[in-house]
Amino acid sequence: MKRLFRFMICVILCVTLLCANIGAADASSGFFSKVDMLFIDSHMEGYVGVSSGSAVQGACTDGKYAYFGFVSGGVCTLAKFDVSSWEYVTKEQIINMGHSNDMTYNSDKDYLVVANNAPYYDVITLIDPDTLAPIKDVQIKEDIYSIAYNAKRKCYVVGLSGTYDFALLDEDFKVKEKYEGVKTGYTRQGCDCDDDYIYFVQSGGNNILVVYDYSGKHIADVPMTSSDEVENIFHVGSTFYASLFYYGNKLYRIGFNNASKISYSVSYDANGGEGEMKSTSVTYGESTKLTPNAFTRDGYFFAGWRAQRTSDGKYIGYANGASDYEWLDESDVYNYVLYDDEEPVSSTVRYGNVKLYAEWIADRYEVHYNSGDGVGEAFWLSADHDEELTVPELDYVQEGYIHDGYTAQRECDGRVYGYRDGSDSPEWLDPGDAHELYHFRAGDTYTAMTPEGAVNMTAQYKYAYTFGEDGSTLVEYVGVDEKVSIPSNDGELKTLAEGAIKDNESMKDLYIPAGVDSMQKKSISNCPKLRNIFFEGKLPDEIDGECFVGQESPVVYEIRDGQPFCVGFLTGRSCVPLLRLHADSLEKDFADKFAKAE
Repeated sequence: MKRLFRFMICVILCVTLLCANIGAADASSGFFSKVDMLFIDSHMEGYVGVSSGSAVQGACTDGKYAYFGFVSGGVCTLAKFDVSSWEYVTKEQIINMGHSNDMTYNSDKDYLVVANNAPYYDVITLIDPDTLAPIKDVQIKEDIYSIAYNAKRKCYVVGLSGTYDFALLDEDFKVKEKYEGVKTGYTRQGCDCDDDYIYFVQSGGNNILVVYDYSGKHIADVPMTSSDEVENIFHVGSTFYASLFYYGNKLYRIGFNNASKISYSVSYDANGGEGEMKSTSVTYGESTKLTPNAFTRDGYFFAGWRAQRTSDGKYIGYANGASDYEWLDESDVYNYVLYDDEEPVSSTVRYGNVKLYAEWIADRYEVHYNSGDGVGEAFWLSADHDEELTVPELDYVQEGYIHDGYTAQRECDGRVYGYRDGSDSPEWLDPGDAHELYHFRAGDTYTAMTPEGAVNMTAQYKYAYTFGEDGSTLVEYVGVDEKVSIPSNDGELKTLAEGAIKDNESMKDLYIPAGVDSMQKKSISNCPKLRNIFFEGKLPDEIDGECFVGQESPVVYEIRDGQPFCVGFLTGRSCVPLLRLHADSLEKDFADKFAKAE
């Protein structure tokens, strides 16, 4: 191919794909009628500081920077530009990299891949994007003139030298598929690809954009509105760029203009139900409501539509662990996106049709309540899916803990109801994807918990004791146990704070651990059922009648050698000195007993 010296840089293509709305342009109706081109800059060789005889060849982007190869006299000058401003960043000269006809960025390996082309048709060069220095040359089994990488599909698209044919290569540059291309008669230049399409730019008189899908199907030949020689094509997101040459290298942003309206068909499948529905015709880009569901299925209710595009058989849904939906092979779908009855749709892909499958949910399901790590009888109920259920009050308890609601798990797929990391809305998730589980509380209502089978609601509990930051103070006890044994907190507990135990209507026996030497005023207050207070050691040094308020004469014990010894009744403030006197006497008796034993 005889080339003029050229020089240029990229262009933007605005193609907005609305993945949540279904749609596709029928190939027979045309892809887009032409490519509109918005001029950005020219004479980019001046920014790079290479001679005006240097011609731009391959180009690509990593999303932040764009890379261009300027070739002159067997030397390629690789140049790096910031795509947000198109300001020049740096350059590197590389000898013997052939024509450097095209290049791409492999985001998985973080290197540039340059198709050398003439005279090294079967050689590619790997380039460090930071330094622009060569990593190594790789000889492949095919002669190629262009190259593009698709990270989602993990493959390269290459144009095969001397032909209009193209191939898909794996990550080791081995052939996966070969396809016959359309013989347009134009000069073959660079290529690019996105998740749906493969794009070849070709020059000659007027330029064209030749579009294929990944099955090798020819989608369209789209005229480009410039006669300057197009050299390459690449994109950032949905914005495409192309470099053209004619008495100076020029950078363009390009956009597809759809002059004629494109329509596609949405058909309906009962998917186990009964009835008939006519297809809906949708004009690409124009909102159209789906036909109201007319299918029925005994024992089930209609839950929405599952969407499949006929061009490649993919469904719209979530991959495992993904937070955004996309078109996926059925084996990769973890959770489908369902379209509501009569939902408005307009567009998603650019050709083909869409088939909707009715999604059905069994009419009734069961909810099983269990006590988890606590105790209490199991409870279950069943309901219609559209019936509102209320979480009941159940007597599930765990000693030293308080009931903290229920977590839910479906039996049909093992998913739990919870939150993704950073999300404020609970949903059914694989257990490994749940950052935090949702807790259902008594009185909460819910409907349609599971598509089939049952849901297990497991009681959860949280520690009834709250300690201060250093662990030496009991701040609060909120349990409902009749027998309450305050934990020593690994021997750290020293003080019962004011209001530590108050308004407790269930506690009958209270055990205070050894090591507690201080009880603040009203540390135990308004506990009407409290009858016995056990100190697992001697009475605290800091204790008076203000510590116990609102109880009816509990009996006070000291536990010595594992045995409780009564030291008196707590009937008022005046009792505390007497309690201490009895406790001191008890301590003396034990000391005398120990001395005699010696």
